[in-house]
Amino acid sequence: MVHSGVDFSDSNEVQVYDSYMQKLRDISPEVKKMKDVLQLGTNDIVLDIGAGTGEMAIGLAAHCKHVLAFDISAVMIECAKQKAIKRQCNNITFAQAGFLTFMQPLHSIDRIISQFALHHLPDFWKFVGLQQIHSALKPGGIFCLQDAVLPVKNDYESYFSEVVRQVEGGGGSKVARDTEKTFRDEYLTLDWILEGLLEKAGFRIVSREYGAPFVGTYLCTK
Repeated sequence: MVHSGVDFSDSNEVQVYDSYMQKLRDISPEVKKMKDVLQLGTNDIVLDIGAGTGEMAIGLAAHCKHVLAFDISAVMIECAKQKAIKRQCNNITFAQAGFLTFMQPLHSIDRIISQFALHHLPDFWKFVGLQQIHSALKPGGIFCLQDAVLPVKNDYESYFSEVVRQVEGGGGSKVARDTEKTFRDEYLTLDWILEGLLEKAGFRIVSREYGAPFVGTYLCTK
């Protein structure tokens, strides 16, 4: 349950994060895109690991049977619960759990998603977490992973400086400082290594997409 990078067990950090993300993101098209990518059906059970303050989980809940929303931050989970209550969304189960601690029966989940959470673990524990996900997923089930990853570069000092400069221009100094903390204190993996971890954990990578400045999206099947 230890946080790397920004400490989201701090209620002030969670409040700032949620307020900022609501201004930055238009969640409706993100939910629609995820629903389509997952080929989500009304009888499906979805697991969201690293659910944060619950925007994606609540959005997907309208299109499936049930959502399990897990995060290691009790503060974030409480924030997500209150949102679900206000929006009269009652088919979500919230729990304080992460990649290494969630407990689900073998082959019990139809769809699993994780967005910008896996990089909080070193590579060995990423692999253990991916094995956990693979075990919980039904055969033929879909796993969509979006995470912070690193491209292969010859000059990382210049690369990091340029990314922070771009982020500051778009989101301000607070976001730039958080990005610096991500690079410094979290566990971003090289893109080709993360692909290998997914495949060795038993997934077939259907598609991969690398967006600016350090985002990888992987659609996988079991």
